[in-house]
Amino acid sequence: MKSALKIFNYCLVLIVVISTHCSAQGLLIGKNNYQFGSEFFYSSYKSVFDMDGERKLSPKVLHSGVNLNFIAGLHERWNLLANVPFIYNRVESSNDPGGISKSQSELKQGDLELGLKFSLPSNAAWHSCFTLWQSLGTAYRDKTAFLHTGYADYNSRLYFDVMYKKSESVSMAVYSGFNKRNKDNSDEFHAGIYSSFKLKGSVFLDVRADMIYALENQSELPIYYELGLFHNNARLVSGSVVLRYDWKNKMSAFVGYKEHLRGQYIFTGPVLSVGINFKINCVKDEKVVTDSTTTSYRYLY
Repeated sequence: MKSALKIFNYCLVLIVVISTHCSAQGLLIGKNNYQFGSEFFYSSYKSVFDMDGERKLSPKVLHSGVNLNFIAGLHERWNLLANVPFIYNRVESSNDPGGISKSQSELKQGDLELGLKFSLPSNAAWHSCFTLWQSLGTAYRDKTAFLHTGYADYNSRLYFDVMYKKSESVSMAVYSGFNKRNKDNSDEFHAGIYSSFKLKGSVFLDVRADMIYALENQSELPIYYELGLFHNNARLVSGSVVLRYDWKNKMSAFVGYKEHLRGQYIFTGPVLSVGINFKINCVKDEKVVTDSTTTSYRYLY
């Protein structure tokens, strides 16, 4: 009963923040089209959510990095995806009992991911797709400073997106997914809702809410969580907003703001992001719709 109440609580918060990020990409790019993108993110914080979801003071941490991503249009209904993250973490020394004696930093590659997207039959308004992501477990795990750059556990994620897009001005969508973890990390249920609004000309506002719920079906203990980076049994509700500029369906630039609204074991500071995406060999008059899984959703932490 207690677990059921927790799930309901998280879902309720998710619904409340419905009007909240989406670095919008195409649900599927056309055959013989290729898209390249980069996203830089930055966060600085001094507190984390503990195991009870309460804020707990921590050493000052700088968490930043860049995601390089690639999408290849192999077929009208198939896309190949790739994401290469590089993470920089720095923790300041702390005078607290048992705290960190000196400042430490780490710049390493995160978890390299490969993906495959399959679009289901659609009409002018309704679109849907499955997206499968496979991590290659390339992240750095630090047993002394705990400046992790990822899980390094070869996890596999499957998502299903459903979108309603009546015009270029407004689109609304929901997604759900399952994250199969390894190395004693608990599996996770993922869900969210996102939308895109055309403000004026080529300027769009993307808003989003995401949830991660750990199933705690493997290890019941979190990975050391003082610094709030990449932990077992992590739970999360986040909201984000992105201002995006599209240029002739060939290039887009965006700035974003993301806030962790509630959680366990993760850091509490906001995340700022800026990025650019561009396509080559585009097909004329190609229709593009918003999607949650091609860029921004991949990297929640």
